[in-house]
Amino acid sequence: MKDLRYLILWVTIASALLYCIGGCSGGGGNGGDDGIAYSGLTSQAEISDQNAEDISGGSFGAGLIGDGMMGFSLDQSSNEKFVRKFRTVKVPEILSDSLHLIDFTNPPAGVGQAALETVSETIDGNCGGSMSYSVSADNVIGTFSGRFTFSQYCNDGTTINGRASFEGRINLDTEEFVEAYLSFDNLSGGGLTLDGDIEFDFASSPNMISFNAYAQDPGTGKVYWIRDYSIAIGEYVGLVQIEMSGMFYHPDYGYVNLSTTAPFILHDGDEWPTSGTLVVTGVNNSKAKITAIDNANCAVEADFDGDDSYEWDSGTIIWDDI
Repeated sequence: MKDLRYLILWVTIASALLYCIGGCSGGGGNGGDDGIAYSGLTSQAEISDQNAEDISGGSFGAGLIGDGMMGFSLDQSSNEKFVRKFRTVKVPEILSDSLHLIDFTNPPAGVGQAALETVSETIDGNCGGSMSYSVSADNVIGTFSGRFTFSQYCNDGTTINGRASFEGRINLDTEEFVEAYLSFDNLSGGGLTLDGDIEFDFASSPNMISFNAYAQDPGTGKVYWIRDYSIAIGEYVGLVQIEMSGMFYHPDYGYVNLSTTAPFILHDGDEWPTSGTLVVTGVNNSKAKITAIDNANCAVEADFDGDDSYEWDSGTIIWDDI
């Protein structure tokens, strides 16, 4: 299967788990079984110079995924804000490895019905704890499902706890993912606890991701809501192109609608995009936009009165500082 299939799965989970937003933790969407709930402001946010960076950075951080993020390290120092580097949790890599143990293309001779095969394993973390998983796959129609359970699973310094379930379908001829769905239930790691779900459509071009989640910062108790995010990822030679839209709820400010007006371009080997603009819109058409200047710097601008004239500018900001 193409590396992009694994990359999208892997990085999306990492982003959902490990992005920190608003000086805290970020996220938002459908709740899990035990019910993380959003109790922050539900009115539309009013964009100001006091919150433009918080809201635009949080909206961007909630949706940014793509090539070049594999192998990021997570720095949980308290002075960092919204857009984070990653420490990877190799969930989809483990999924792909387990699927490769199953022969989808050759059902047993004489079997005229679906042949279900199951693979399970427990893996020790490289700094403690364990991750167990089980995946079942039908080698006749190409469907699969399973569950991961993390028990103080520590990988490169980040500890994960909780459960994640998944299901999907692969093309038996090409052995590529067609669609997949992942659900998180009180999955904690990287300074937040996540309840939510992600859907992947790999058959479309560009690949499409739908993302809903609640994420809670255990330190403050604040919950962020990523609602109805739609993320398009196009793969090209040496880069990926990322577009996103949706709603981002900040507990202190309320919600904004967001969309990319210029796609983010992320080159292989880069940690941050070299170009692209995301605009978030609040009450009375007030707006903030975050623009990639290059792979090291970005800028935030704000239109407070909704006249499409951006009267406030953050100046150049290092990506790591936003």
